[in-house]
Amino acid sequence: MPESLFDRPKMGFGVPVESWLRGDLKELLLDYLSPERLKKEGLFETREVEKKIQDHLAFKAYHQYRLWALLMWEMWRERWIG
Repeated sequence: MPESLFDRPKMGFGVPVESWLRGDLKELLLDYLSPERLKKEGLFETREVEKKIQDHLAFKAYHQYRLWALLMWEMWRERWIG
């Protein structure tokens, strides 16, 4: 193995959140961030979230980190708050 692979600064690795939200996690995203669910909770601007989802799915914008945070919040809230 080349020495350059071992003698270098520590590096992280990327997680393909962008493609997950358009692929394997798309249905989960649409379910947990559905307008009905978000309106019922009243915590987020439903239209804004819906626009970010549509723009992301249409490759018009890259909102993967915002959408990921919202998805994780909704999943956490469902599990721990009910």
